[in-house]
Parts: sequence; C-alpha cells; structure tokens
Amino acid sequence: MSDYRPQELDRKWQERWTSSRAFEVVEDLSKPKFYCLEMFAYPSGHAHVGHVRNYIIGDVMARTKRMRGYNVLHPFGWDAFGLPAENAAIKGGIHPEQSTRANIAHMKGQLQRLGISYAWERELATCDAEYYKWNQWLFIRMFEKGLAYRRRSSVNWCPKDNTVLANEQVVDGGCWRCGSPVETRDLEQWFFRITAYADELLDATDGLSAWPEKVLTMQRNWIGRSEGAYVDYAGTNGGPAIRVFTTRIDTIYGATFVTIAPEHPLVEQLIPRSPNPEGFRAAVKHFRAQDKLARMSGGVEKEGFDTGYQVINPFTGQPVPVWIANFVLGESGIAVDARPSKPRLNSVTAA
Repeated sequence: MSDYRPQELDRKWQERWTSSRAFEVVEDLSKPKFYCLEMFAYPSGHAHVGHVRNYIIGDVMARTKRMRGYNVLHPFGWDAFGLPAENAAIKGGIHPEQSTRANIAHMKGQLQRLGISYAWERELATCDAEYYKWNQWLFIRMFEKGLAYRRRSSVNWCPKDNTVLANEQVVDGGCWRCGSPVETRDLEQWFFRITAYADELLDATDGLSAWPEKVLTMQRNWIGRSEGAYVDYAGTNGGPAIRVFTTRIDTIYGATFVTIAPEHPLVEQLIPRSPNPEGFRAAVKHFRAQDKLARMSGGVEKEGFDTGYQVINPFTGQPVPVWIANFVLGESGIAVDARPSKPRLNSVTAA
C-alpha cells in the first residue's frame, strides 16, 4: 500500500462523478423514487465535524437507496437568511452578501472534497431572489386567505442591537449576541393563523403509528388545542372588564380570583389604579424579564401579586381580586383559578 495516495484517488473519482453527472437525477418512471434532504447549512463559517456527521448519515441513506434501484434525489442548499449569517458578517466587519457568498463557496468546496453524493445542479441559497420570490408568493396567498395577519404582541427586544429576539436567544435575561439586558416591548407584527389547522393536525397524528410516542406527545403539546369557555368578568368602579378562558367551567362558582399575564394589555390600565404604581411597574418588569420558556415549563418559581383591582364573578355576583403572575403567558391569554383561597405562589409586593 506504499503507493496509495488518497488525495489523488479521491480527486480522480470526484472529477469522474462530476463529469458523468453521477448524482444528478432525471425522471424515470420505471424506478421507485426516494427524496433525501438534510437540513440546509448555515453559511456562517467553515464546515466542521458536526456537518460531516450529519451529512454523511444522509449520504449513506442516499447511496444505499441508489444501490437498491431507487431514483434518488439528493439536493443541497444554504440557509442564508438567518441570524448566523448576519452574526458572521458583523463579526467579520464585511457586507453580509460578501461574507455569505464567500462562506458558501468555501463550504461547498469542503463538502465536495468529502465526496458526498449531492445533486449540485439543484443547489440553492435562500438569499437568492429566484428562491425567496416563492416565499413571498406563498405569503401573499396566505394573506389573501386570511391566514397571515397583523396584531400587537409582546416581544423580547435587545435595545443595543435594535432587534427582536426569539425566546431561545435570551440567555439569563440577556441578549445571546451582546449580553445586553433584554426588554419586553409591545409591537405590531405578523402572525400565521396556524390554529385554523389544529384539529386537522391533531387528527393526523393518530395515523403516525411508526413515530415514537415521545415525539408524538411533543407534537400534540405544541399544537396545543384547548377546549373550554370564555367568561366575561365585569369591572368595578368604572374599571375594565376581563374576558377569561377556562377549561373547567364547572368550577366557575368556586373561582376566587383571576390571574392575567404580565404582558396583558390591561396591565397598563391597572397601573394608575394601584396605590404604588412604581412598585407595580417594577414587579411587572421583573416577570417580563424572566425566561419565557422557563415560565412555560415551570423552570422558575411561581410568583404573583394582587393588583388591588377587582372584577365580578358573573355566576356568583361576588367581587374577586385580579392577580398578575409569571406562570401565565401573554400568548395564552387569561387564566382563571377556581381554588377556594388565594393563589399559592410567592407574593411580590407591588400594590
């Protein structure tokens, strides 16, 4: 084996595969079809061992199917319209397009030298106008059908980078990129009406018999269909009414308080009614700064405070206090608790 020269041998066969279009695909109705797609790479740097691991797994599947007589489509592309590409450009101090195109060229060369069997003639990048024009087309169709709409909602905001952050991009209350304390702001933004498909999606999970039950449970929880009733609690002393959603309407007679999220739009109306507006606002700010994922999962201790405002339980006619608590999220609306005493959570002095 003294004459074994892998670099020369690899180059020989890679050139042969390219010249013969060995991994390109044409329609052939005589063969069963197999579509193999790994996630697109972020062109934010150079390929590393993590890329090799993931893409080799896909390549093994694609090659195995070809050997078994399948007509295999194994394309590749670049996820170039995201924060990783943006961060790489900022770090390098060059224009994002220049940085992205250079990284794509370098990473493509690395993957080609690995000999992965991609149909490179079908390569795409999400920053190409020929690609994202179809994103725009799809968005317009959804907007025309009422599936895309605008409304105000609370978001994580980095005041230094002047950008919205996903919950996963908030680390210990700070921006994952610059470390600045993250604020919560109410902004008008776009939403997709995915709830219109909740029933269809949930019913479809029953047919996924080969999926692990753990994964199915995650999907069903993510879809998150809730069945219940809306109840309107009238305000007191000229104050605002509150609409409550409850999954246990049978317990409404025992409801002794109403809990709203710190992001709820009524919060701003309740602050002036508090004998301690500054303490009220500080407590709300404290809740909003907490990690939303931890609030959802119970990863932070439950806290809340009595706002000092009351609404009327329509079934009993009795006034009940309104609390603000960190375990209720703005996207979830309002919660009602039917326990016969005050909420069992750590009280924050505010009102």
